[in-house]
Amino acid sequence: MVERDADRPISVREAMDRVLAAEREAQRQIEACQSEAEEILSAARDRARDIQETTRRRIARIQETSNRAAAARIRDMRRETARQTAVIDFEPGRSAAVSCAAEALARRLTSTGHDEQ
Repeated sequence: MVERDADRPISVREAMDRVLAAEREAQRQIEACQSEAEEILSAARDRARDIQETTRRRIARIQETSNRAAAARIRDMRRETARQTAVIDFEPGRSAAVSCAAEALARRLTSTGHDEQ
């Protein structure tokens, strides 16, 4: 750009050159801002994908841990149920008492005159 004398008015050509230079600079700044905005947006998308993947992995780990804990608890409950059933079924005193009671009831029900007792 040509330096001008402060006392001399600018010509139309000089004014147009200034306007065109200002427009070029404004366009350059707009393009720089658009480029920066695209970079920011791309980085935000990458970060969102990272967060989504991290969240997916964490949820999967929580589900696996929960499933293992539930399966272990179910196994423990089944073992305890089997243990308690075995104690009842094979405890000699209880088993003998139940057998005697069942035999007594069977005799009573099959004997003649059981309706009168």
